[in-house]
Amino acid sequence: MKSSKGLPGWMKLEVTPPTWLQPAALGVIVGAGAWWVALAMGLGWMSPDTAAQLSAKQAQAAVVAYATPACVARFARQPNAVATWNKLRKIKEDWTWADFIEKEGGLIAEPNQTLSPDTTAAIASACAAEVLKLKSIGGVKLT
Repeated sequence: MKSSKGLPGWMKLEVTPPTWLQPAALGVIVGAGAWWVALAMGLGWMSPDTAAQLSAKQAQAAVVAYATPACVARFARQPNAVATWNKLRKIKEDWTWADFIEKEGGLIAEPNQTLSPDTTAAIASACAAEVLKLKSIGGVKLT
């Protein structure tokens, strides 16, 4: 005994969803979206990629904070530090200070230390800014 649709009559099942199902499903979807917003905005949740980027920035900031005083000390120990300071002072564009410090060589990293180009540039920029704040080098007053 087959029906006109090809299925036996006992296999036909007409199900109508309850009237409350659509609002409930919509509530679940909206609630889930609101929960994600609450996690991200209010509770500090972030994606793994965002967390990795943030931790890399914080690590770089820590390296720069640690390496900058050593860079300034190496700068001041150079035999021609005062003349080099005067050259650096004459550079007006602060974005080129890092290039100048990097070209001086050996100022940024410890011997046998390898740094990423971004970290090297950040240390060089911070080092240059601190070097320009020096009042004297080796007893010679800077003007």
